[in-house]
Amino acid sequence: MDFKLDSTGRAGFAVALAIGLFFVWRYFPTGFVLGTSSYWLTEVDDVTQYFAGFNAFFSAPFSYPLLSFDSINYPQGTRVTFVDAIPLYALLLKLFVPASFAPFNPFGFWVALAFVGQAICAWWILRELQIKSWLALLALTVCLLTFPALTTRLGHISLMSHWIILSSLALYIRCRRTNEPQRFAWSLLLVVAFYINIYLCVMASAIYIVSCLCNRAKFQPAELGRALIPFLIIGASLFLTILPMERVAVGKEGGFGIYSMNLLSPFHGGNYLNFPDPEMPGQYEGFNYIGLGVLLAFALSVVLNRKAAVGSFSQHRALTWLMFLFTAYALSNIVYYGVHQVVTINYPSFMDQITSQFRASGRFFWPVGYCIVIFAIATLYKKLGPVLFSGCMVLLVLLQVSDLSNLRHRLVDTAKRPPSLVLTQSAWDQQVTSEIKELYFFPKFRCGRSELILNTLMPTMRYAAVHGIKINTGYVARANSNCSVESTKAEIAASAPDHSLYVFVKGDYPQVEQVKALFPDKYLPTCIEVDFANICRLNHRVREFQ
Repeated sequence: MDFKLDSTGRAGFAVALAIGLFFVWRYFPTGFVLGTSSYWLTEVDDVTQYFAGFNAFFSAPFSYPLLSFDSINYPQGTRVTFVDAIPLYALLLKLFVPASFAPFNPFGFWVALAFVGQAICAWWILRELQIKSWLALLALTVCLLTFPALTTRLGHISLMSHWIILSSLALYIRCRRTNEPQRFAWSLLLVVAFYINIYLCVMASAIYIVSCLCNRAKFQPAELGRALIPFLIIGASLFLTILPMERVAVGKEGGFGIYSMNLLSPFHGGNYLNFPDPEMPGQYEGFNYIGLGVLLAFALSVVLNRKAAVGSFSQHRALTWLMFLFTAYALSNIVYYGVHQVVTINYPSFMDQITSQFRASGRFFWPVGYCIVIFAIATLYKKLGPVLFSGCMVLLVLLQVSDLSNLRHRLVDTAKRPPSLVLTQSAWDQQVTSEIKELYFFPKFRCGRSELILNTLMPTMRYAAVHGIKINTGYVARANSNCSVESTKAEIAASAPDHSLYVFVKGDYPQVEQVKALFPDKYLPTCIEVDFANICRLNHRVREFQ
């Protein structure tokens, strides 16, 4: 970087950084970044899972593998990967932050970094494209900061790391410009991405493969091993961080074909473009509105510069095909136009392993949306004169900001929401005395009525994590619980009665006698109704046999 007032130099970096910081300051309330605002105090949302999972891992002693801990899904335990607590971030905090800080919430800072990362990546991408224009920098920074699929994602913290996608696109451009494979940068990015979010890692990995195909001279058969370095590092690291998992039950997930993108999604969602009945249930995961300003800029770049646009697609043929594949997967095997089913595609059976792991297919349009933004601005910069280009960028920013104001207001309202509290803390504190070390919650995750999970298991899991208590279940991704009555009885029988508390959700166990029948005959449980549950303890008196 140089010291000149160049939009691709240090000055441009400073401006992009300042815009990113201003966005965070403008749209998030006091205490949000520090993790202390009302948004983070809720007991019935995804952020509850992240907070509980992180603090359970943070407070647990180091063990092998490094991302394992047993205080959730006790005694088998789980991996921090399955509680969406951003494994790399959680591990670094555990390494360098004193244990006395627990419990605390580090995710507000991560959200701020996610938006600042968008702004910095705008500068980086234009630097790699060698587009020296302050208005281009302003336009791209605004488009990336207000990207609808990002601003509506608040609550899914690891998935907000869209800078991973943008960094992969910047590296792709750099590979094409320098004709160098950039192995170290790619390896670093993909390893980091793997331990942040697997969806984003797969997207970035696909772009990496495309960059390899575009640099064939550097990746002859003899060089194949070097091309595989990022994946070899990830594979080897698994034996240090996650594997083995023989004691951790992992089940398949459904939802592919439900959490998909609608054909209307890129064109619906702002102030100016709205369609009646734009999506089916579950397709909120495929919300991919691009914004009126970007749509018009893209149309102008293609229609008015048709030959140049076609040439650009041809020059980046592999990337273009990848974006088509991402779009097809985002639409899933059941394609809808609004609420009307267009076609059903029978995927081959070998795809089942992929679709069960990446069931929220609608997310895979995110790189496509970013490519549309970058392509539009880059093409207009190359084909329009300075005056026309400046006018286009000003109009793009004004339209985009105006069209997406409703989504920004929704972001502000979400960030300022009051907490949803379920537990009566004082009543639970009376039951959880100092000798309680384990909490047994029934029905376990995926065993009871699904509509009760958010309002029962989530707050209990958070309470256990805050108070340093191990819990036998948890809102854990891909968990596979044994739901039989015999398993419940065996788990209670194997517990340590002097140090255990037993929580039974009233919606699934409406009768106290039904609860008491689950305990071994030698114990006489005492149960008290608190909030949504019957909380039982053992009084250590042997039953009198008739």
